[in-house]
Amino acid sequence: MGSAETITLEQPCIDCGNNVFELDIGFYYCAECGTRTKSTIATDVDLDTVFGDGALYSQRLHRQAPINQEVHSGDDEPRDFGSRPLPDIQTVARAMRERYLMGLQVMLQNQCQFLMETYKVSPIICGMAGPIWLSYLATTGVLQEGWAIAVLANCKNLPAKGSKNKSSTEKVTINKVYRTLRKSIPIYSTLAISFLSCHLAREPVLPTDIIDWAQEAKLPYLSFFIEMDRYIGTTPAACPLKNRTMFRPTRILGSWQLEDVAGKIAEKIGLHLPPVNFYAVARRWLEELSLPMEILPRACRVYEWLLPTELWISANGVVGFPTRVVVMSILIITLRMLYDINGYGTWEKSLNGVADKQAQLEEGCDMDSNMSSEFDTRELLRVLEAVHKDIEVKHDYLQDLDTYLKYYRDVISAGMARDPELQVNRTIKRCWDIYCKNKDTEFDIKPENLNFQHKNIKRKRYNDDVTISTCSESSTRLHADTFEIKCPLPKCAVDSSLRGERELDRMRFEMEENWFCYLAPVSRRKSKGYISYTRAKDNFFMYAVHADYYILLRALAKLAKVDMRLLHDSTLELERKLTWIEGKIRTSLNVPKDQSEGGPVERQEFDLD
Repeated sequence: MGSAETITLEQPCIDCGNNVFELDIGFYYCAECGTRTKSTIATDVDLDTVFGDGALYSQRLHRQAPINQEVHSGDDEPRDFGSRPLPDIQTVARAMRERYLMGLQVMLQNQCQFLMETYKVSPIICGMAGPIWLSYLATTGVLQEGWAIAVLANCKNLPAKGSKNKSSTEKVTINKVYRTLRKSIPIYSTLAISFLSCHLAREPVLPTDIIDWAQEAKLPYLSFFIEMDRYIGTTPAACPLKNRTMFRPTRILGSWQLEDVAGKIAEKIGLHLPPVNFYAVARRWLEELSLPMEILPRACRVYEWLLPTELWISANGVVGFPTRVVVMSILIITLRMLYDINGYGTWEKSLNGVADKQAQLEEGCDMDSNMSSEFDTRELLRVLEAVHKDIEVKHDYLQDLDTYLKYYRDVISAGMARDPELQVNRTIKRCWDIYCKNKDTEFDIKPENLNFQHKNIKRKRYNDDVTISTCSESSTRLHADTFEIKCPLPKCAVDSSLRGERELDRMRFEMEENWFCYLAPVSRRKSKGYISYTRAKDNFFMYAVHADYYILLRALAKLAKVDMRLLHDSTLELERKLTWIEGKIRTSLNVPKDQSEGGPVERQEFDLD
């Protein structure tokens, strides 16, 4: 554009206020920022038909655009490469960098504002996120003076594909600049910095919370690019990319990956992080489990005794265990010690207790009213079973079809330009209108209203018969009436025993599905105490545990949103550390008196294994 004709107009540029414009292809562009003026256009006239001898007409006539002309800007205007000239490529690179960083900063600010207003997080996170963000930008090198020149120098070494005209070259260069920005400062870094701010503020906000809120579009992340114009203005002429292209996330990290990114950012800026606020997280989980708060001081003692290094967020990738898994493992160890969950068959005994109570009710006998109201092991297992059934792990948009369709329309496909003339879009609109019209008049389809007479669908596994299997005999299929004839026991006792067998078989089947193996309750033990489980490997790892421990592990793993095997491995690791610490203390207490008064003490090494 160096050879283009320059002209001074009365109306300045709306972006920079400059009055000097360059003429190209019938339009005037600002000589400073490259913005095309909307108020003045240039028209050419035919010399052969208009100009004659002595004609005094000018070849170019300035014509003012109508005052009520609607000016389209932002993402509504087509912005194809080559449709209009751009400023020099360095100006474009700087403009893209400025708009990209400004948009991510606005996204981060809105995330902190959302956490503070919606989930009552401490307002201190807003003051912590700013310094972390600026320090992170300084370490990436994007704000350096020669960043644009360095990126463009790398673009010159790229192999040219297709046509080598100016338009295609600009497109390749702009895409390279944009990919460099996304690689240096990914969009998901805003989620990591929000999580880091909550971590420094000692808030019980977990990585799973950040990820779930982002997926459900509660946290400004997935569809926030739609509102970007409201915060940073419309896209300038020097930035040829739309907001959808620049600020729409292409992926959502997992909770473990979010911790890893947060640890890398902290390590990059030299930030020394404290451990996870164990007290706040453990208190939150005990409240969600409806367990007594007397457990919390005991759990804090175990935490202070262990002080596992896994409670510090690190940048070692997916090595070790997530922080929330370690916190839950400490709770498991505490609950096992307090309620003596060591394979004594409390759950199996509760099945017999339920059977006895059912028999007493059907025979009209009064139950023993002097039951202990103390929160014991049986009550703990009952609460954990109830909590396991009540915990919802699916997202809000998976509740029903209507919610999911709205989520897809407002979040997944937000900002997509749909041509109403296309057949597929007309079909989609027609189907959506039919659905919205008839969704309130559809039949109420519920499982209990369906007829399962010919298809055994949604039917419980043990409805009319039961399979009783032992180690010495093969499985025998018995009907309840046949079993009642063969057994001299009353009908209530038969039903109760069948119910206990069904529950036990169901527990075995569920444990096998989750790669666990059922262990029968311990009848005789030489000494009572804490038992530790091991893993057996036969082509794959099998975890042999008792039913009491499995119920505890199942409920707490579902609450922490983690696989049971990973939580079990973390618990075994902490138990080995506790054993090592106890052995080292026991050895230190048994030091002879002459050596403890200043004599040399032989150094002893203890292995964790």
